[in-house]
Amino acid sequence: MKTRILVVDDEVQLQPLMQQRFRHKIRAGEYEFRFAVSGHDALESIREDADIDVVLLDINMPDISGLALLAQLPDLLPLSRTVMVSAYGDLNNIRVAMNRGAFDFVMKPINFQDLEVTIDKTARHVSQLRESVHAKAVAELKARFFDNITHEFRTPLSLILAPVDTLLQNPQHDNRTRHSLLTIRRNGRQLLHLINQLLDLAKLEAGSLPVIESRGDVILFVAQVVDSFRVIADQKELALLFSSDTAGLEALFDGDKWEKILKNLLSNAIKFTSAGGRVSVSCQVQEDRVTLTISDTGIGIPAEHLPHIFDRFYQVDTSLTRAYEGSGIGLALANELTRQLGGTVLVESVPAVGTTFTVELPVHSIPEAARVEEQQPVSADAEPWLFTRGQAEADEADATKPLILLVEDNAELLAFIAESLAGTYRVLTATNGREALDIAQRELPDVVVSDVMMPELDGYQLTRHLKNNPTTDHICVVLLTARSAATSRREGLAEGADDYLTKPFDLDELRLRLRNLISHQEKLREHYARQVGSLAPTNGTDEAPPATVQDAFLTKLNQIIEVHLDDSNFRAESMADEVAMSIRTLTRKLTMLAGISPARLIRTYRLRRAIDLLRQGHPVSETAYMVGFENPSYFTRAFKEIYQQTPSEYLMAGNRWP
Repeated sequence: MKTRILVVDDEVQLQPLMQQRFRHKIRAGEYEFRFAVSGHDALESIREDADIDVVLLDINMPDISGLALLAQLPDLLPLSRTVMVSAYGDLNNIRVAMNRGAFDFVMKPINFQDLEVTIDKTARHVSQLRESVHAKAVAELKARFFDNITHEFRTPLSLILAPVDTLLQNPQHDNRTRHSLLTIRRNGRQLLHLINQLLDLAKLEAGSLPVIESRGDVILFVAQVVDSFRVIADQKELALLFSSDTAGLEALFDGDKWEKILKNLLSNAIKFTSAGGRVSVSCQVQEDRVTLTISDTGIGIPAEHLPHIFDRFYQVDTSLTRAYEGSGIGLALANELTRQLGGTVLVESVPAVGTTFTVELPVHSIPEAARVEEQQPVSADAEPWLFTRGQAEADEADATKPLILLVEDNAELLAFIAESLAGTYRVLTATNGREALDIAQRELPDVVVSDVMMPELDGYQLTRHLKNNPTTDHICVVLLTARSAATSRREGLAEGADDYLTKPFDLDELRLRLRNLISHQEKLREHYARQVGSLAPTNGTDEAPPATVQDAFLTKLNQIIEVHLDDSNFRAESMADEVAMSIRTLTRKLTMLAGISPARLIRTYRLRRAIDLLRQGHPVSETAYMVGFENPSYFTRAFKEIYQQTPSEYLMAGNRWP
């Protein structure tokens, strides 16, 4: 790699000296020198050709000083670096130059060995800087494109597919209507499939489609992919066969890419095979490689077209009267995915006889300590889809239903999801992350279901705010987004999201995930309720509730109560002030966490601490005052309400909790 060096120095004898000293580097094409004997000459040279890596700049020049020229270079050569050259008596100027952005300096008389090291070091820095800037610009451009295009395509497709799927669940439609709906859904899914293929090709080209391997049975996985085409094969009256030379093979492989390769080759084989024909898939295992053979008895491919069938957008039949539609994307994607996995794909074909694709893919053995992580089974209905609903205010008359906050900047999508969930939940809606954060802090919903790409505050930022705020950190967050890449999922989960669904999504799956999250919340609420002692024991234990709880917020409240344990004036409002919450917010949060009000938490904690004091031998009346009860009689009634014994009966029973 050539380093282009501009030497700016009014000592004209330096030019032949440099050329002589570095003649070997110049001949080898490693250095290329340009010379300027003044600041004006240097500026003119840069204006003519700014392709410069390193500037060797003398400080003392007659027209423009090196320091003055140095100040102009960042604008003229932003990705170059300057090495100052000066005499020993100029150390103060060297110091000024370094403070103003010079990369390094050398002293006169020049030690050329030291100069060579300095030039090479500066050139490496410039090279890394340029690569970093270029890579960052390309990555940002591609990432922005992928995010935007995915969002723009998948959201309207969701609004097409979701209502259609809902309508198809209604058995009252006549056959004509049902046929029309099925046609809409089938073509909508085909459009989604094509969009996904185009995005995959673009991601492959950008290097943003990484190989992600997980554990699974390769043979079973391939069999499931083949089986997902059985309905289509039956409709076309084709025989679809699968065979393997082994019953199973546990290995590490990228199931997502394997599935895309197989589906593209299988769909191609089925499309070009007429009724009565046969499509077969065989699977052979040889050490660390699997050979997949996809054969059909279709129309075949002429020999002159075979070298080009893996070219993007290539069509064997380009006539206006061609019998089969196609985009020329599927085979290109299958080929590039195979190459990315380190495999090969070959094709043999005879017109009017059939075509055979042979795909060889590597698999990797499972390390002994590998975590069990099965590949997800492939469903026959391969493409997911999505749903929404409009502004639905929480119904106070049905306050027992869980409260869901939906956040989506697409009004139609928001309306559809809300309508779909309204029968089961109270639903609040917001159209951007900032509005959602305000609503969440005010209403404390059970679950927030949020889009990622939104104005003002995106879904990741919303999740971060919710999970890092003690007022809202208990709220479950489900991110619902068109960003389906594994890195996007990891980013969302890293921010604290409890679940992640990609658009288009299955409404039933969303309902199930919401049900599971809320069920988990209810179990956790009951668990904490028992820990804080607001529920009577059901397992016959004779032990008091534990002194500490697992939830950090409840632990903090217990610590606050402990500090004010003997203060009879310490009330729920006082505790709310201690945690910087309104009494309404604290009440809602505590109710959601442990099914208990702040006042009852204070009283329950005091009574639980009373057990400790009674066990230590403190009299009943003294214990009452120590835990903040002004009236020992009221303390006795409260104690019996919780523990079914008076304090005296408790002491007589041998300090055992009933």
